[in-house]
Amino acid sequence: MGQDADIAATVDRIHRETSIVEGHRDCYEQIHRLNQGEENPVRDRLVPRLRRGGVDILFYAIGGDTIAHSNGTDRPLFATLQNIDALVRMLDDPGTGAGIVRDAADLAAAPDGIVRFVLHLEGGRPLEGDLSSLRSLYRLGVRSAQLTWNVRNELGDGAHERRSGGGLSRFGVEVVEEMNRLGMLVDLSHIAEPGFWHALEVARAPLVVTHANARAVLDHPRNISDEQLRAIAGVRGVVGAHCLPAYVDPDNTAVDRLVDHIAHMVEVAGIDHVGIGADFPTSDGPRPAREQRFPRDKEQLDGFPEIDELRVLTTALVRRGFAEVEIGKLLGGNFVRVLREVVGGENESGKGANFVSDTILATDTARR
Repeated sequence: MGQDADIAATVDRIHRETSIVEGHRDCYEQIHRLNQGEENPVRDRLVPRLRRGGVDILFYAIGGDTIAHSNGTDRPLFATLQNIDALVRMLDDPGTGAGIVRDAADLAAAPDGIVRFVLHLEGGRPLEGDLSSLRSLYRLGVRSAQLTWNVRNELGDGAHERRSGGGLSRFGVEVVEEMNRLGMLVDLSHIAEPGFWHALEVARAPLVVTHANARAVLDHPRNISDEQLRAIAGVRGVVGAHCLPAYVDPDNTAVDRLVDHIAHMVEVAGIDHVGIGADFPTSDGPRPAREQRFPRDKEQLDGFPEIDELRVLTTALVRRGFAEVEIGKLLGGNFVRVLREVVGGENESGKGANFVSDTILATDTARR
């Protein structure tokens, strides 16, 4: 076989043997298509698309701070409950072939054709300032949550609200502590940097940044610094590489530019602490305009318009020289490890008072 055929065979093998995790997707398509009268867009549109990409586990933002997550309303908790109910009803259809991750028993040891949803909040507004909301959403299956979206909420400041220089609010601290107790992933995507470091001080379990890139490659408020990358690695967490041009490079929309971010993050944080958090907009219409704080001249990378074309990225990683075992970690292995540790209750050291590692203490000292 020629080189291209060898690479294609390698990519097929990786996708066949790896539990692939997509670290972030919003429920916008679900809401939109149900509003259009479709019976089951998760069965008919989303799950087939994920299967074509080889995705086994999906972090699914079922609610959050934006009006788009709330079906155009200002009722975030009520809308999240509606969205969960709609998703569960669609997943109950045997033809959907998908389920919800509630604990480690729901994580298959190897790909088995079932798509598993990790229910996620993109920001803490649905909690409405009360831990009882967090506990109730946990009982309904939510296992991951960002503390903030781009702007300020009751937990802290988002990435575009940096003038105050504030960290987490008192409620934000309580939420992190309760999420650790329950066994939920704390996601620091979209948070202002003081809140990032404050969460590191409070947390007693691995932290994730499900969708962001390297600020050293593209200086953008949503991307994170090398110092932050090392900090996430220091608490055994994962950063998911973001696949949209606005966070990769608006002036260079080649998939290789995304690989530049991944390679840099691996160099700084280590191969065990980087994943994929694509955050593709819905395939059936643009991301709602009111959610866009920065102009986006182009919504997709060249040749990588949606998650069903994930083999394009896998091929680029092979061509860049990553080993098969490394690509397996990047495509899903690292996120699965953190899910098992936090959601599955396999966190041995994260409950103690000395969880903050020497790495975090060292970076904190350097910042001061």
